[in-house]
Amino acid sequence: MVEALLGVQILAVAFGLFMAYLAFVHYKQQNIGRQEFVFWILVWFSMIYFALFPKVLDPLLARLFVTRAMDLIMIIGFIILAYLGFQNHIGIKSLQRQIESLVRQKTLKNARKK
Repeated sequence: MVEALLGVQILAVAFGLFMAYLAFVHYKQQNIGRQEFVFWILVWFSMIYFALFPKVLDPLLARLFVTRAMDLIMIIGFIILAYLGFQNHIGIKSLQRQIESLVRQKTLKNARKK
C-alpha cells in the first residue's frame, strides 16, 4: 500500500535536498574538503531517507522506548545542537586567546619602536 506523504515529510525532503545542494556549492568553492563533503551528503541523504521511510526506525524506537520517530529525531537534534554549541564556544575562546596574544605582541613591538 502506498502511503501519502505528510507535509512534514515533504518539508524534510526539500530541506535535505537544499542542504545537500549547499554542501555541493561549498565543496565546489573549496570551503569544505572532500571528506567533509561526503560526510554532509551522507547526513542529508540519510535524513531524506528516514523522512521518506520512517517505519525503518521502528525497531530502534522500540529498543529505546521512544514513542515516535519524530521524538527520536528531536532528541538527536538537541544532542547535536548542544555538542555544536559547546564546540563553537571552545573554538571562539581559542580564537579570542590567539587574537589577544597577537594584539599584545604587536603592541609591544610598536612600543619598543617608539
